[in-house]
Amino acid sequence: MLVADRIAEWLHEKGITTAFGIIGAGNIALWNAIARLQKTRIISCHHEQACVMAAGAYYRISGRISVALVTTGAGSTNAVTGVASAWMDSVPVLILSGNEASKYLDAPTRVLGVQGYNSTKLAHDICKVVSRPWPENIIGQLEHCLEQALKPRQGPCWLDVPKDYQNATV
Repeated sequence: MLVADRIAEWLHEKGITTAFGIIGAGNIALWNAIARLQKTRIISCHHEQACVMAAGAYYRISGRISVALVTTGAGSTNAVTGVASAWMDSVPVLILSGNEASKYLDAPTRVLGVQGYNSTKLAHDICKVVSRPWPENIIGQLEHCLEQALKPRQGPCWLDVPKDYQNATV
């Protein structure tokens, strides 16, 4: 099973029925896996900031956590304003970001691959948990993020999943 498919199943297992997102090259495998499973509805937004803010509003209205699906580069930088808002207001949101292939992530360059950068460093100070786990640890990290997001004092948690990890077999 691909990591992306396992993440889609995990969302269903946890009763996470709604995701807000924008599709991009960095998150396409994850997006497709969720869409194929048809258990978590994806609501397309016009901007990544809106994705995170919609996920926060969804929690405030329903009391149920949802996911913001963002891609690499500008997709994840755009999400930061919504993440900061969730952080300041103690609103639990799971952010799942795609990224360039992992072979670029340790490169000593400013830009990774086409548009990638280390989004985990940018999100570090405004999230309870920020992680880029290996494929074999993805479910454990999702569990940890969900637990921490909902634990007092609530807040956003960010999981970065590079393209090659999304397509890895577990």
